[in-house]
Amino acid sequence: MPEPHRAVWPWAAGPAPASPPPPGLPKISIVTPSYNQARYLEETMLTVLAQGYPDLEYIVMEDGSTDGSAAIVERHRHRLAQVVARPNRGFGAVLHDGLSRGTGEVMAWLNSDDLYLPHTLATVGTIFRDCPGVDWISGQSLLSHGPGAPVKMVAPEGFNRRLFFSGRYLGGHPAWSGRWIPQESVFWRRSLWEKAGGHFLQERLQYGDFELWSRFWKHADLHMVRLPLGVYRQHAATYTSVQGSKSTVPCTRLLEEAGEVRSSRSVIRLREILARIGGNPRERFGYLAKIVDFDDVAERWTPGLTHVS
Repeated sequence: MPEPHRAVWPWAAGPAPASPPPPGLPKISIVTPSYNQARYLEETMLTVLAQGYPDLEYIVMEDGSTDGSAAIVERHRHRLAQVVARPNRGFGAVLHDGLSRGTGEVMAWLNSDDLYLPHTLATVGTIFRDCPGVDWISGQSLLSHGPGAPVKMVAPEGFNRRLFFSGRYLGGHPAWSGRWIPQESVFWRRSLWEKAGGHFLQERLQYGDFELWSRFWKHADLHMVRLPLGVYRQHAATYTSVQGSKSTVPCTRLLEEAGEVRSSRSVIRLREILARIGGNPRERFGYLAKIVDFDDVAERWTPGLTHVS
């Protein structure tokens, strides 16, 4: 069990109590790449295993850690679909291997220092069951400090294809006030993964999530779920803290070479200003984004539209 002050939600060492699963939920494959994060790894794994989701495939890729991570993985091996332990290959190669091994209809990865919330997989499975035309989703995310207590929430209104290829969600870029797609809260259908090439960037430069999103956008719009699905843990050893700024140049080049319709910064900023003034401004000047909302009457998730600036 973790130290009490580290627990983000009151998970237990075992799975949640069994209950009759709702019909038709898709199989979900989750991959955790593990390398020298023993301080956080067990808490990460237990927030997946304690979900009680009826059709979960959890794969842990142990990449030659030297800090005791392998022993943590071994302790939970009997509850995992697959464990792959090999000498260090690097984040991209390991994650590509793990995602390629999954067999679920819905896919995602959770880094070895991040967390899911108690409702995450049940919500995700129900959304993909209720919305067959939705191919990938992003929820909001909580940000926590190192020990695990939440300190703020990343709550985007939604995401727009043109804004993505214009650099709006290139988080570290100073021109865009740090907006980004929160990876720990992103889930997608296997069919989209296959349409987008079925691979993860295997270079040791860790901007692979942004590169993957750029391929997903070519085939489907990202739908926003306006509630938290994941927790991003902030600490001094995260890649974003250590080398995140180095991703700005290659990601900018990737967007410039994508061949997609883009808007200039000045146009986006002008539309953002106009969307905040005058009568009914957002519908006129905001960029259209797709969402999924829960219909209280029908008691199901349904796709919808909103406008974002």
